[in-house]
Amino acid sequence: MVRAISSLYLFFALCALMGTAFVYQTLFNKGLPIYGSPWFAVLGLALAANILACSLRRARAASAHFLLLHAGLIVIIAGAFAAPFCRFEAQLPLRAGEASDMAQAGQTSYRLPFSVKLENFSLEYYSRPFGRLILEENGSRREFDAKEGLTLSTAAGDSIKVLRLTHDFGLTSRGEVVEKSPYWLNPAVQVEITAGVKKKKLWFFSNFPGMHDGDFPFGLSYSLEGAEIRDFASSVTITGAGGSMTRAQIAVNRPLRFGGYTLYQTSYDPADAAYSLLTVTRDSGLWLVYAGFIIFLAGVCLWLLK
Repeated sequence: MVRAISSLYLFFALCALMGTAFVYQTLFNKGLPIYGSPWFAVLGLALAANILACSLRRARAASAHFLLLHAGLIVIIAGAFAAPFCRFEAQLPLRAGEASDMAQAGQTSYRLPFSVKLENFSLEYYSRPFGRLILEENGSRREFDAKEGLTLSTAAGDSIKVLRLTHDFGLTSRGEVVEKSPYWLNPAVQVEITAGVKKKKLWFFSNFPGMHDGDFPFGLSYSLEGAEIRDFASSVTITGAGGSMTRAQIAVNRPLRFGGYTLYQTSYDPADAAYSLLTVTRDSGLWLVYAGFIIFLAGVCLWLLK
């Protein structure tokens, strides 16, 4: 039985199957990752059992570096498959000016050993965004950079004047228009349309281009250009045990490690610049993988020094 499990042909077959699985996951899989599937776990355990059986067969006559190399591989494989079961991952929603230590994983809430306060949320653009007015009439289309004071004339002699531009349109309880944030989340333009002796003030929104379709003999819309987001980040204050405070910025590619946990910038709300979503993880099973690499490297060093 041990001879069959320790077969070199079985080792190459298992490696080929695992390599095929990696290629499939990387290039073709569009659904859930295969790494958490039962059949992939069985494949990994079979490979570990093959290497273990090979080591046991040659244990008496094997050199130290041989045993260390094989033991390291076994521990690495075991750790890689054990890590997902030891991994903690939850979502931490935050609002500016508020602190929270409650993370959510599905319907379950977890209290973290520290609290996180969102001081500020920021967006970075590749270039400075700008708005454009689009006038369509008689089958033609004209575009203009939207600037306050700009005045356009239609073919019928109607006048369109730009009164105000906003990055993030908002209304107070008294109906006053305000900027909700300095970011281009809900851009809008207010224009005054004069047709004969009649004047009408209207808001046009980039996010709702068809809002006033059919109200005039011409088409008028507002679009935003150059608003591709390069990065977004949260400036936070973390309060740990004993009241110790740590200030840091968490960005998409710059996670924060604190108290054995890792905080990632996950998402935000395009309609609310005061909201940020972090993901909190803790990989308590990674120590097994690290231990496997240390054992494997020790075997490599002994092999090179022999």
